[in-house]
Amino acid sequence: MRFALRILGWLTGALALVVALGTVAGRLGALLGLAGAVAATLWQWLWLPRSAHAAFEAGTFTRAARRYRILGLLAGTRARERAALLSRVGCCVALGQLAEAESLLARIDPATLDVAERAVWLNNRAVATLERDPHAALALIDEASALRPDVPALQHTRGTALLAVGRVDDAIAVLDGMRAAGELPPRLEADRCRELSHAWTRKGEAAYAEDYRQRASAMAR
Repeated sequence: MRFALRILGWLTGALALVVALGTVAGRLGALLGLAGAVAATLWQWLWLPRSAHAAFEAGTFTRAARRYRILGLLAGTRARERAALLSRVGCCVALGQLAEAESLLARIDPATLDVAERAVWLNNRAVATLERDPHAALALIDEASALRPDVPALQHTRGTALLAVGRVDDAIAVLDGMRAAGELPPRLEADRCRELSHAWTRKGEAAYAEDYRQRASAMAR
């Protein structure tokens, strides 16, 4: 019901804009109102989600979280609202706001998620749990990876969890495998190299560790 009301409210607002400007400026005003309504709709349905994703990929998580929040408030479908909420959780995790991330995750019923959404939900839960209970985090990300083995970001979380529980060789294998499908986005590649630097340090391989540390620094610029 709330989604129908949101759509109805948006359409009512658009119509009100056309009527108001038409009343003030006649036919030209009505055309300007219509153009404004179309532009606002395109902003909501196309520009806003793309700009939110771009901000996330660029690592500007506070800005991305703000845009995802607006997306959720304006969402006209349950799936769109859920996707915005999952993305907000990802922003909170990236910002280290783990209590907020867990609070948002608690608002999502996992039984309502499709395969891709459940993988994201499990990944976010794993990252939020990692410091407190790395073994539980590994179990969560193992389940997520089984659902979507093709997603490098999930493999990064899995490699990090494996490293946290002391399975260093397994972590290196998973992190090395992240590039099997091709080049990674710069931020994810920097994170991958950073974890590999930690892994090789724990194996006592200072040269490998330093090489990956330098790669991570270069990618993060």
